Amino acid sequence: MPIFVIASLVFIVALGSGLLMLQPAFEQYYSTYAVRVRPRRVTEDSASQTKSSVILLLCGTAGNAILHSLPGLADRRTVELLTHANYRTQKHLAIFMGIKALSSGSALFFGLTGACSNSMFLLVIPFIIVMGWLLPNFFLAGRVKKRQNKILGELPTILDLLIVCAQAGVSLMAAVDKVSREVEDSCPILCSEMQQLIQDIKMFAKSVPVALREMGERSGVDELISMASALIAAEQKGADMSYPLKQQAQALRERLKRKREEEAAKVPVKMVPVIMIFIMPLIMAPMLGPAVVTIMGVYVTLCPK
Repeated sequence: MPIFVIASLVFIVALGSGLLMLQPAFEQYYSTYAVRVRPRRVTEDSASQTKSSVILLLCGTAGNAILHSLPGLADRRTVELLTHANYRTQKHLAIFMGIKALSSGSALFFGLTGACSNSMFLLVIPFIIVMGWLLPNFFLAGRVKKRQNKILGELPTILDLLIVCAQAGVSLMAAVDKVSREVEDSCPILCSEMQQLIQDIKMFAKSVPVALREMGERSGVDELISMASALIAAEQKGADMSYPLKQQAQALRERLKRKREEEAAKVPVKMVPVIMIFIMPLIMAPMLGPAVVTIMGVYVTLCPK
């Protein structure tokens, strides 16, 4: 294979790896500094919006069979992750269990295929099956973290609007209803949670403290749980809601500020491998290149074949 082709492949692989490593930075920059004249409405996956396909149908069928035969496989941690990721129906649970089963089955198939040529693969098959079963959990945890970060980004705006409504003398549920309808385009995730809160109170006759507590537990965000606890305490005591909301907003902004400072402090450490892989070779090549060529020429002259 020509050297040019090898160098091109190495360059393409290095460039792709660099872009994958920098993708979180690009997403953070876009979410922080992007400005839109008309905010784009983001719709989350829900039970009614799940796309029908052959793969999902297969996963759902396999998941239902697994849940009927072994209901203990759907542990509490899996249900919590699915709830935090906004996959809250039995259909979502069945699809996720089917994905885990298909992943483990694929790992078992490849392990047995490798064992046909080398019997040592039989010792690795149990570990491959376990990894195949646990691998979807990592993707689900990433989905949960991404959604929680979006909630944290939307929460200061919601708190400010609730403070304005509380200072205007609006009741808690009226303020939640008005804010959820006014900023539905710019804060879609929290607005959907607030609309679910209102439905729980109106349709299922839940009390306000219970509905607020369930809203915090559904999201899994500590800041939202703290806000719900503060509103519950203010509601039970009959106090003004604006004061606890102001305290929560101030604490949230300080917490987000410390988080940004920590991320900024980690940037130099994260830049070290990027500099060593992409920048240092470009600096060292013109500096050491002539010296290496000269040394090789002297070596060939002094040590002829």
